[in-house]
Amino acid sequence: MKKLILYFLTLIVVPSLFAQSVSFNPKVSRGQGPSTFFQLDAKSNFTNNTTDSVFEWEVIEISSTRTEWEFGMCDPGNCLVDLSVGSKAEFILAPGKTGEFKGDFVLNDKSGSGFGKVVCYLKSNPSIRDTVEFILNAWVTSVKETAVNRELSLFPNPAKDRLVIKYQGASREPVSMEIYNVLGSKVKSINHTGIETDINISDLQKGIYFIRFKEGSKTISKSFSKSE
Repeated sequence: MKKLILYFLTLIVVPSLFAQSVSFNPKVSRGQGPSTFFQLDAKSNFTNNTTDSVFEWEVIEISSTRTEWEFGMCDPGNCLVDLSVGSKAEFILAPGKTGEFKGDFVLNDKSGSGFGKVVCYLKSNPSIRDTVEFILNAWVTSVKETAVNRELSLFPNPAKDRLVIKYQGASREPVSMEIYNVLGSKVKSINHTGIETDINISDLQKGIYFIRFKEGSKTISKSFSKSE
């Protein structure tokens, strides 16, 4: 009788141990649009079929035809920008739930194509994993593309309370800049003078933002991440 009970317990427990898995759908996600977009993104759903809830992802490959492009990603709990190979983040997803991953490239007004590959695994058992690929293409919207001034820099990035804007354009006159959220809503205006401007961003919520402004015929934009 004891052997029979043990046999039935084995039938119940053993399959559950081997049924644990995670999966992306689709495993290859594509996005496209004009180069005038702030960013292009591609989405994939991540499903947790394990009994655990703590995960970690890592960027294992990034490539693009434009050095001006910046790769970023959102998992079910975080959004990070300007990532590089080896960048990692931890997030929580309850057993049996599905969460959205979004890979994106900030275009900086340049057409081209980009590729990002990310692996996501169970923190307690990294062998339970799956990968997703994000492929994005931006097309030219005019004969001559808008130029991006490479002298624009933002630091620290991510930033918590203060953000320093470093920019020296063709003229030394004050430059009116604006900060937008990912929905395209303006959240702050800045009057940049000189080379560096220190601004208070403590009133902004955690997330990804874009600084955008015009100087002559050029539209210049760059992203930064606001942390808690």
